[in-house]
Amino acid sequence: MRMPLNVTILAILALPTLPLMSLAALADDIDATSAISQVTVFPSGAQVTRTAKITLPAGEHTIILRDLPERLVDSSLRVEGEGGGAFRIGGVDSKRIYVDVETGEGQLGDDERKRLEKQIEGLRDEKARLEARIHTAETQRRLMERLAEMPGEGGPAAPGKNVGVTHYTVDQWGGMFDLIGARILVADDLILKSRIEVREKDREIKKLQKRLSQQPPKKERQTQISVHVAADSRVEGELKIKYQVREAVWKPFYDARLSTGKDGQAPVLKLVRRGAIRQWSGEDWKDIRLSLSTTSPQKGTQAPTLYPEKVDILVPRPGPKPMLRQMKRRNFSFGAAKRAPMMEKEMAEDMMAAAPVAAPAPRRMRAREINASVRNYAFQAVFDIPGKVSVKASGDEKKVRINSGTFKPALKVKSAPKKNKNAYLYAEFRLPKDATALLPGKVALYRDGAYAGNGRLPLVAAGDKHELGFGVDDAVKVARTEVKRSKGETGLITTSKVDERRYELKVTNLHKTAIDVTLLDQIPYSVNEQVTVAMDSSSTRPSRRNVDGRRGVLAWDFRLPSGAKKLIRLNFTVAWPAAKQITGNYGH
Repeated sequence: MRMPLNVTILAILALPTLPLMSLAALADDIDATSAISQVTVFPSGAQVTRTAKITLPAGEHTIILRDLPERLVDSSLRVEGEGGGAFRIGGVDSKRIYVDVETGEGQLGDDERKRLEKQIEGLRDEKARLEARIHTAETQRRLMERLAEMPGEGGPAAPGKNVGVTHYTVDQWGGMFDLIGARILVADDLILKSRIEVREKDREIKKLQKRLSQQPPKKERQTQISVHVAADSRVEGELKIKYQVREAVWKPFYDARLSTGKDGQAPVLKLVRRGAIRQWSGEDWKDIRLSLSTTSPQKGTQAPTLYPEKVDILVPRPGPKPMLRQMKRRNFSFGAAKRAPMMEKEMAEDMMAAAPVAAPAPRRMRAREINASVRNYAFQAVFDIPGKVSVKASGDEKKVRINSGTFKPALKVKSAPKKNKNAYLYAEFRLPKDATALLPGKVALYRDGAYAGNGRLPLVAAGDKHELGFGVDDAVKVARTEVKRSKGETGLITTSKVDERRYELKVTNLHKTAIDVTLLDQIPYSVNEQVTVAMDSSSTRPSRRNVDGRRGVLAWDFRLPSGAKKLIRLNFTVAWPAAKQITGNYGH
């Protein structure tokens, strides 16, 4: 049918007015899904970045994402966006919701669950048809019974009269009873068989329902966010949702491989920095870009405030009641459960002993570990781990390599023969001023390719020196001998007791080259002016006293040539009033 010319013109003229319609009239909810693309893990906590692809028609919309974890920190939630055209992000709302998830070994899949539900529905339909058949058969049976009970006039019908409803001949009456009986028997048989089939259907339905109830969909609490956006025209882009989670940690650990050098070669120390990551945030991190940061946002952002503290005379309070005293005598503990110490599981496992590295076979190349890129800032460092990384939310450790450094260490031997007569090899190195600080962590030690044990690194700042112990050096022999030990009294007017000790420390270098040695021993120190401790002038003068701030600890530093021996004498006396007793292993 042709439109009138004036109507067509009006319709065409109305078209340009469409873009002037309110964008609110095109408002719509858009469901979107996101995937984790980037995670930055701190020593405590992590920042997660999710990416969601979106297509926005012109107008105002609400983008709904339901796949965020429950335990995200709400105050840290941020949403950014970019696309092929301009669009605006308004408010962001969040709430906790429950969603069905099919997880766990033996859990029914979604297709299997739907199949069982459809099977139950079919059985219920068959049961309904059987029940309808039973109802029909029961109705027919009741009708037959009513026919049998209908009153009739016995005997044959009079000649010339029509046989009515209630006038039957003898033969007719007998035939009617036979028919009614047969119909009732058929109805009874049908009812019985149908009821048996209904029972079978009920059993099958219960069996399937039991299977469904034993494996119900697992409900998890997650976070849903609603992002309000507006676009002037159709836009294809993506949203980045950033938030923090508390349930994640990373700790550094290290491999220290020392080559002591031979045939005149200088020693070399290679230090490999690694990271152990654990997280139980409620979502797996699959194929993500991983960064490790040295900042600790969970420790706060400013120093605590100190408040005035007063001191006053204590006013005695009444003693405990008899019942309380009795309970105290029985060691009754109130709130013991609250005071029970919490045990922290170690973040990094002890490094296992490793076999010496075998020489590569011909035409085979060893795999090379890739270092992380490092972003150094004035107050933090960020290590970007190469490639894609996956970290499960089970709390299991994920170990990654960060980087490595090579140093020219100074080797020396340390021994404290008062405790044991072993000499221990140490490698001292200096961290370059432009290097990233070494955070505290465990270190696995290897000496000339052989596993030497585990140690621990403290915080080593850029430019600092540190030394690592690499186990017993059997080529340096140390002995400590007690030459004299005597107790006596001195003084005429004021009598004092004196404990005199004399020791000799011997060191022998069996290496083919000279070695630097540090020998450690100690003398007691006094905290009472009535007790005096004095080193005898015959003692070998120590290189350092109160080593590392430990009072009374002495150190002798020297270089010992190959095959040479060194004798150290340590003589001292402890004196105190004769009428007094002193602590420690002196005067006894």
